[in-house]
Amino acid sequence: MYRNIATCIFLFLVVIANHSNLQAQIKGLSGMSGDELLKMELESQFSDDAMRSETMPVGNIIDPELYFLGPEDILTIQIVPIMNNPRSIKLSPDMSIMIPRVGKIDMRGLTLKQAQDSIESFFKAFNPKFEVSTNLRAARQCIVKISGNVLYPSIYTMPSSYQVSTAILFANQLQKNTAIALPQMEALLQVQEAERETERRFSESGLSTKPFYSSRNIILLRKDGTSLTIDLEKAAATNDASFDPYVKEGDEIIVPFDRDNFPMISISGGVTRPIILPYKPGDKASLLLKFGYGLTDDADINNIKIYMPSQNKQILLKTDKSLNLIGEDFEIEPGAVIIVGQNITPQSQSTGTVSIKGQVRNPGNYLITLRNTRLRDLIDMAGGFTKDAYLPLANIVRRESKLKSLTDPRQETYEIMQYSDLTMDDTTRYYIDMKYKQPLVATDFVELFEKNNNINDVLLYDGDIIHIPTNPGLVFVNGQVKNPGYVEFEEGRNMKWYIERAGGFAEGSEPDRARIIRGRTNVWIEGSDDIIVYAGDQIYAPRVPDEPTTLKLQRYAVLASLIATFSILLSTIVTLSTR
Repeated sequence: MYRNIATCIFLFLVVIANHSNLQAQIKGLSGMSGDELLKMELESQFSDDAMRSETMPVGNIIDPELYFLGPEDILTIQIVPIMNNPRSIKLSPDMSIMIPRVGKIDMRGLTLKQAQDSIESFFKAFNPKFEVSTNLRAARQCIVKISGNVLYPSIYTMPSSYQVSTAILFANQLQKNTAIALPQMEALLQVQEAERETERRFSESGLSTKPFYSSRNIILLRKDGTSLTIDLEKAAATNDASFDPYVKEGDEIIVPFDRDNFPMISISGGVTRPIILPYKPGDKASLLLKFGYGLTDDADINNIKIYMPSQNKQILLKTDKSLNLIGEDFEIEPGAVIIVGQNITPQSQSTGTVSIKGQVRNPGNYLITLRNTRLRDLIDMAGGFTKDAYLPLANIVRRESKLKSLTDPRQETYEIMQYSDLTMDDTTRYYIDMKYKQPLVATDFVELFEKNNNINDVLLYDGDIIHIPTNPGLVFVNGQVKNPGYVEFEEGRNMKWYIERAGGFAEGSEPDRARIIRGRTNVWIEGSDDIIVYAGDQIYAPRVPDEPTTLKLQRYAVLASLIATFSILLSTIVTLSTR
């Protein structure tokens, strides 16, 4: 009985304590100021977790007046003085921000700038002294279809902060996880190399490589049934993002293929980017000037003319150094052409620099007179050869004006082979020769400096490098010899002598096919008795070529048939002569 009474008293005291605590909380809450209540509600609704999202490469800067908000966009809001640090909030599917006991902010159909103004007005209604700052922390992800003339037409997931131009760039780059077959990759590289070569050929002409149709005629289909024609050239030239809108959920971007015939306008001459573009109604002379993207160093600002087909004459334009039109602007017509004059003077370089290395008394770089300084002159400038100079290995390397293709080193070979009449075997050997060709100058130091053959006293060009090595003192003998390896060099010896020093020909060799490989040029020559071997040369003794049994039998059969034919012919002659 006493135990039950004690239990009841304990429960009664617990209830009283909880009631007192609740009253204290309610009293404390009711005593909070309006700003404190607002801060508490904001902190309960805003969270840094909303900032944890996958990021994509930044493609462009967002214009708050043109970017329309959508569900899942993440905003950062800072309200001074009640929030010292910005807090993030994600827009709900119904495009609103709900703050319990405070109110709801409707974001439907608002641009970022309109949302900033709306949020600022909402909170300043509570306290005009609030300083409100709102920014876009992370753009929502949109599903966008890109088709037409792009490298990888597909359906993409990309941020709504991407403009149409950025989305197209995204569809034209090789994706990390994209599996691409080797033939397709080779074809792609060939196309890129062809475009690069075309750009190289036109680089100094002041002309456009081809007309560009698609960049001013991109179609954007919206999910609401509307469509837009996107003019990327005008957007970039005028720095106006309204011509290059941001993507939205369900957009379809159609990049048209190039056409052969369409109304054109062009700008060429002394401009950074000569180009041929489609004509659009309303195009003006000032816009066509901007399409050139500025003047080149040799541009003649006083010689800029526009040709108008309807007037059949050229009109002189006055611009500043940034190609901004001075004077009254006017609309142009299809076929309008702007030509920016150029102050081109023939460039004649009279001097150059060459380098000489190795065994000369004063190695280094020397100034030469082009079309006048010869090899013997330069050796005299360098103080002559040292006693260790070995002329049979000396050479001149000349700088090539055209670099090899970065994507396909065989490009030059293919161009030269296009109209050749070489056989298949010749073609294979030609590929090898072209692949490993050396930019050497055709001269022989021994003939020039020891035999005074002035044919080898060649003119030097800017960028030439002259190598004068020392005597290596060795000749490498390889192939089917008994002791292949390095043999000590001895002046005036021929190939036969070095092969004997290497133990002679081994079994299975074919002595008639042995060759000397010159160390200076890697040229193979026959090793007759009167041909001298130089230090640094190689000697190669090949083996008898392997021959299939069937081929041997065929050769023996042909030989037997020839012998039989000869025997019959001889017998016939003898018979006829005895009659």
